[in-house]
Amino acid sequence: MKGKIYLYLFLFSILLNVFQYVNSKSIIDKYENDIKKFKSKIEALELSKPEAPIKKYKKAAAELSTEEAAL
Repeated sequence: MKGKIYLYLFLFSILLNVFQYVNSKSIIDKYENDIKKFKSKIEALELSKPEAPIKKYKKAAAELSTEEAAL
């Protein structure tokens, strides 16, 4: 009787581990798909924005860094 209880507990633990693995695998796959989707959106937005403001911001950042270096 004691051996059967251990066998059932062992089988239950195996089933529980398989369930957790499959569940976590599906969650990880979903997150990877979301990351790919957002990366493609970011690339599309970066390609669509004009370059002139970026140069202005880079120039302002360079001026701030030289002012901070002087302090």
